[in-house]
Amino acid sequence: MEDLLALIRTAEEQDSSKKFEKYLLLAIGLILLALAGLMMFNVQHLQGTARVVNYAGIMRGGTQRLVKLEMHGFTNQVLEERLDEIILALRDGSERLSIVPLDDETYQKTLNDTITSWDILRKKIAEHRLHPADWQELLYISEDHFVLADQAVSQAEAYSQRLASRIQKIEYGINCCFVILAVMLLRQLMHIMYVIGRNRDFREKDTVSNLYKKDYFYEHADNILNGDSQQPYTVLCTYVEHFNLLNEKYSGQKCNAMLRELADMLHRYIPDCALDGRLSEDTFSFLVKKQPDDAWLGKLQKTVEKDFCYPVSIKYGVYDQNAKGLSIAKMCDRIRMSVDNIKNKYGSNLVHYDEKMLEQARRQHFIVQNMEKALEGHQFKAYFQPKHSLHTDQTGGAEVLVRWIHPELGFMNPGEFIPLFEENGFVTRMDYYIWEEACVALRRWKEEGMPVIPLSVNMSRRDFEEPDIVAKIVALVDKYGLEHELLHIEVTESSIASDPEKLAGIVAALHNAGFIIELDDFGSGYSSIATLNELTLDVLKLDMSLVRKDDPASDNSVLKFAVMLGKMLGLKLVAEGVESVDQVERLREMGCDYIQGYYYSRPLPQAEFEAYLRKEAGK
Repeated sequence: MEDLLALIRTAEEQDSSKKFEKYLLLAIGLILLALAGLMMFNVQHLQGTARVVNYAGIMRGGTQRLVKLEMHGFTNQVLEERLDEIILALRDGSERLSIVPLDDETYQKTLNDTITSWDILRKKIAEHRLHPADWQELLYISEDHFVLADQAVSQAEAYSQRLASRIQKIEYGINCCFVILAVMLLRQLMHIMYVIGRNRDFREKDTVSNLYKKDYFYEHADNILNGDSQQPYTVLCTYVEHFNLLNEKYSGQKCNAMLRELADMLHRYIPDCALDGRLSEDTFSFLVKKQPDDAWLGKLQKTVEKDFCYPVSIKYGVYDQNAKGLSIAKMCDRIRMSVDNIKNKYGSNLVHYDEKMLEQARRQHFIVQNMEKALEGHQFKAYFQPKHSLHTDQTGGAEVLVRWIHPELGFMNPGEFIPLFEENGFVTRMDYYIWEEACVALRRWKEEGMPVIPLSVNMSRRDFEEPDIVAKIVALVDKYGLEHELLHIEVTESSIASDPEKLAGIVAALHNAGFIIELDDFGSGYSSIATLNELTLDVLKLDMSLVRKDDPASDNSVLKFAVMLGKMLGLKLVAEGVESVDQVERLREMGCDYIQGYYYSRPLPQAEFEAYLRKEAGK
């Protein structure tokens, strides 16, 4: 039923005359209701008028009877009082007698004359009772009263007839409305039958785009793919970016019109389209016979971009059928996975699926599925990369990095799992775990009399979103009885970019609590100099790109400027990614404080790093 109603609504949107008929039908319905109400009122009024006519007749005949009784010497006080009540009720109305005064001026004038005559007649009756012989004048007055009463009866009957005539006209109007309604309803029924006849598969079709619904598209597409073993196919999916925002900005009717126009345009320009469907609110899918090359895709994009007059971005995903057996649903899922990689990327609107994407997706799924277990099983390990002091020629600190050693897969690349954890928020738990590992190491070194050097730990963007993050870090370090300056907090420009004012306040609070603040990856972002103004810093870590791209022959290198800037601000300087003796010596000449890189050491597991420290201390 919902499908049929949606189909009819869509047909009405496309046919303006049907919209007019719908409003006309509504107007006639309202007129019919008004006429029915008016008729009920008039019928009720007619019933009251009939009672007026009846009582007016009683008034006319009753006065004649009263006079005759008086002339024969019989007094009927009850009849007199009853007639008086009726006459006054005819003028003023009476709830007890259910009489409503008639709104007719002629009738009311005659009735007033009748009442005047009645008053005179009553006086004459009273005099007659005192002087019974004077009956002639009483008879004349009685005749005059009869004439007036008869006129009042006639006028009340005429009023009743006019009212009945009005009711007949209203009844005629009601009948006309019913006839018009019947004709229009018949037209609507014939239109519905026509729409159903034209769209016999409406249960399978989407009423907005006239494409197959998802389940039916999958069913018919699988039948085509399984039935034609010699013909290869290409599956094309199109996605309207940010369609939910368009729905918020524009009316649903306008968005439906946009989707209908897009579906029609795509259907016209896609060559050899075997089947089309609407998979979701913003997604269309087309099963296309494989073309000799991909030129049709470029032509399709240009045509839609030129002729489609709506301010939307459309992404295209393509899956080329290489082997039988894969369902259309899985093909579309893989296209969706491919398109996810180009979302919100300007100028990147077309993507072809390849197996590397599936492998990457499976890898990411594996990481997410195993992250909780990895944390509980201590598979995340703290690795330590030394910071070599150029002033003392000794290790002056170390950065604590996370490494995932899986029991079956072995070493997991941090570039694979850290971005995923930052996206899903798990990075906050992993970071806290590494912070605690650093605190445990510092506490043990103190207890065992080993050299104690400051350790730097990373804070991600997600860590800044944690409630009471400063208090948590303070509580963690105090739990192990450590001086706050032994734990250095590394932040990056990107981690504070979303809300600089708020996050700068958190950094300042950490600094005030005694922690050393290091700005990591300086020189990799466009806003680095502005960041130096906003943050309370102690150490500036120069990004490895500045070191690797430095030209020793130039007197105006960016690396040299960065070192000078750090010195002017009173900051300690750490150069990352140093790999050669020439780089070390150039940085020493510039006045850099610390070197971190493979020239001195790669990141080391804790046992190897402790051996590194002992060996250095034993020199």
